[in-house]
Amino acid sequence: MDKHRLIVDSVVVRFGEKTVLSGGYITSETGMVTGLLGRNGAGKSCMFRALMGGLRVENVMVSIDEKPVNRQVIGRSIKYLPQGRLIPDGMTLHRAFDLYGVNYWTFVNRFPKYSRHYDSPVYELSGGQARLAELYMVLHSDAPFYILDEPFSQVDPVSIEAVQAIIRERAKDHGIIITDHNYPAISTVADNLFVIADGYTNQVHSREDLVRHGYLRAEGHFIRTGRGETKNY
Repeated sequence: MDKHRLIVDSVVVRFGEKTVLSGGYITSETGMVTGLLGRNGAGKSCMFRALMGGLRVENVMVSIDEKPVNRQVIGRSIKYLPQGRLIPDGMTLHRAFDLYGVNYWTFVNRFPKYSRHYDSPVYELSGGQARLAELYMVLHSDAPFYILDEPFSQVDPVSIEAVQAIIRERAKDHGIIITDHNYPAISTVADNLFVIADGYTNQVHSREDLVRHGYLRAEGHFIRTGRGETKNY
């Protein structure tokens, strides 16, 4: 699969007199997982909604392979898992999978307990069950890039490990951007990290960067990655 690069740049988000983002930036490459960190209200979800066209903003620039993206058809290139519910409550799981062009039974092969939910409307599932189905559906849809906003939310610890495995599998041929408050989970799968602080995106090279930008406390610890490396975050 050819390499592709996504760049989201110059994101400016203001609500009245409050400036949320002054210089939002993120980049992704196929074959990599990029983690985006930030405290509550830093603007992570706002940046994702801005680039997907779900939030009217003062400025945003999106390009793939150095070519501007037609915002009317951005969903062909980027599939997005929002922070809230993706599948409408009354829609059945198999119908949602059909709309995304994903075979429901490949999902069941990996998670057999969903065999009984083929015709289940989403409102009959727990929050964690629905989140896992939505995440699988997005990550197996046809697009070079995926953006996941809080993918580990409500997911039980055992399933989190399965989600991390799927993310690593799909990252072999896709670019994936993740934000989540579960810092150990995101650090385990991320190849590189960015953090939003004071309206700007900053690349993370070491744990000290996260401390300096107010995301972590000064006490040191190590995070073991899924690739057998140790990152000093």
